[in-house]
Amino acid sequence: MRNKDDIEAILREALYNVSAPQAQAEYVFRKSLATRIGENAITQNMGGEEEYLRIFVAHDKRQGSSITNKLEEKSIGTMIKRAEEIAENSPRNPEYMPPIKPQTYPEVPQRYYEEVAQIRPADVAKEIHKAVEIAKVENYRASGLFEASCAIKAITNSEGLFAFDMHSSVDYSTTIHGPLGSGFCSRDGESLKYVNTEAATREALETAKEAQNPEPVDPGEYTVIFEPQAVYDFLSFLFWNMSDRDADEGTTVFAGKVGQKLLSDKVNIMTRIDDPELPAPPFGLDGLPARPRVWVKKGVIMRLRHDQFWAGKKGTDPDPLLYPLFMEGQNQSISDLIATCKKGLLVKRLWYIRYVDRKELLLTGMTRDGLFLIKDGNVVAPVKNLRFNESPVVFLQNIVAMSRPQRVGGSVKVPGIMSKNFTFSSKTESI
Repeated sequence: MRNKDDIEAILREALYNVSAPQAQAEYVFRKSLATRIGENAITQNMGGEEEYLRIFVAHDKRQGSSITNKLEEKSIGTMIKRAEEIAENSPRNPEYMPPIKPQTYPEVPQRYYEEVAQIRPADVAKEIHKAVEIAKVENYRASGLFEASCAIKAITNSEGLFAFDMHSSVDYSTTIHGPLGSGFCSRDGESLKYVNTEAATREALETAKEAQNPEPVDPGEYTVIFEPQAVYDFLSFLFWNMSDRDADEGTTVFAGKVGQKLLSDKVNIMTRIDDPELPAPPFGLDGLPARPRVWVKKGVIMRLRHDQFWAGKKGTDPDPLLYPLFMEGQNQSISDLIATCKKGLLVKRLWYIRYVDRKELLLTGMTRDGLFLIKDGNVVAPVKNLRFNESPVVFLQNIVAMSRPQRVGGSVKVPGIMSKNFTFSSKTESI
């Protein structure tokens, strides 16, 4: 793995050889090690390193770019020549944005741990062995994925900018299958010390045991309690649509909604860069410094994300980052939410989610890995999976209560959510 000084030297040397008046060079490195399991056995091992250099050049708003994964002088020279030829033969781009000036980057919590780069296949096998043995005790079957990776990203440009970031991550997810039901758990962090594979596997196992022999339940409208994993599965589609340009062009549910109250006053969504449990990168789009941003406050859509071009058009600052995203919750547990629910369904996870109507953000999908009936404040039985047709907007309008937020998916912290009148459209035989 190259060090910061070596990477900067490579980038600056590449820019020195560019004849176009405006240019930006980006370096990316990634090292990963992943092991997949199924039916209580390792089924696949993957690993390796990759690095590449990408160059962007422009003159008179004519742009060209090229990429190479061979970082010797000849290959870099060929890459630059190719990018400049593309620029010369391209039409002017009216939305072209020139490289930015040098920036001052914020201090962010630690997001790189050297020990992740030192993880070996034997270390991964040891973690996987724990999961398999836990499943075998109950004669259940474990499947899942364990991945450790580290990455570097660096940017320099013809204005003198240099931005550098290192990031490590460990991700573990497992599904424990019983005869007639399953359980899932996922954990991730920047270091192995934040990812307890044994605890995650036992949590998935407990769900799987509780999910056996589910009873049929009729579709209809229910009060639901989504655990944080299910909230992440569902709200990811809302987050992906938080583009100011798309809203202004009328293609999303946010069209004409900026400055208006769209969601429950319990909903507060923001980008933060100061949380050590979910550390942000120091820079985002085009090397712009990371900054906190409030997107939704008490249900009001305060702002949607702007890229550089759209920000210039609207007379505002661009938004370097959307993620990491944080949604505030309330100081209570999922058990506390269950205790206040007279009748409803506890949803552990969703899958196979697809758009029904993107503009209205109407989604369909199915429950998975544990669906449970709640009566009089208690979980009374597992029930068979259901298909839903519902919008995250309606889900967030109908919030009754929330739990404490939890990190999910490596990019968000969201609470568990109790919401009323959630529409399940049909039964499904999926397990």
